[in-house]
Amino acid sequence: MPRQIDTMPTPAHVKQKKLVVLSAPRTGTHGLYNAMRILGYTPYHMAEVLKAGAPAVQILNEGLKAELFHEGKPYSRAEFDKWFADYDVIIEMPFFMIRSVLKAYPDAKFLLTERDPDKWAKSMANTVGKLTQGFNSFPMIIFKHFDAFTTNMSIMGSTVLGYYTNGYNMTPEGMKQLADNYRTYIADVKRLVPAQRLKVCKLEDGFGWDELCPFLGVKKPDTEWPALNTPEQFHEIAGPTLKAAIVKGIIGTTSVIVPIIAVGIWYLRKGKVSL
Repeated sequence: MPRQIDTMPTPAHVKQKKLVVLSAPRTGTHGLYNAMRILGYTPYHMAEVLKAGAPAVQILNEGLKAELFHEGKPYSRAEFDKWFADYDVIIEMPFFMIRSVLKAYPDAKFLLTERDPDKWAKSMANTVGKLTQGFNSFPMIIFKHFDAFTTNMSIMGSTVLGYYTNGYNMTPEGMKQLADNYRTYIADVKRLVPAQRLKVCKLEDGFGWDELCPFLGVKKPDTEWPALNTPEQFHEIAGPTLKAAIVKGIIGTTSVIVPIIAVGIWYLRKGKVSL
């Protein structure tokens, strides 16, 4: 069965990548995504995945599994050119397949925003963790099977959390593993990327126009830095997705259950007549 990325045509034109952001989710990346748009760039971020729907999540899942679990062929520059052809900045996606991205864009300009590992683990638990738990709890555990987008989002959340918690998920031990693996990721980025090509910013030290614009060589805009994506805002963004899945799930389960009930009633009536 072909990968979703293989069904995409080879683009006639691919935008040059002005910046590759190696930051993990929940490290100011949504604010950065909006900031890059204000500056006139075309960034690819998880927000673009949400807009594109199930095929985009499947592309992410297949690349993620190939990178982390060697299930299939890891993505190369050819696949990334298809995926990010219309974008000149890549945000968050590199976190999921860091080595393939670095191999594909060896000469890129890289940015890493980092935060306290324990705070990061808590933020992941309050957002991705809660969303994934919701997908795997009643009634979403049933409803999601009637919605390809929600199914793929559930797979992605479970895959990421399972990997970075070493299988402990959102338990106290899982939280510890999550923070430790984030520390390892930060160390790997600093080890793998040449220092002269990497800008590192700590959220606790402040991150905004003053840190970003000089690195990009652009003028600082006369507007405030976009608001941070708090856990509450995260769930507001994810809310419409869950509502849509619930509606599809209700319709889907009804279309299955009603005929079964009708057949059952028919057999019951038939049985009574036979008696």
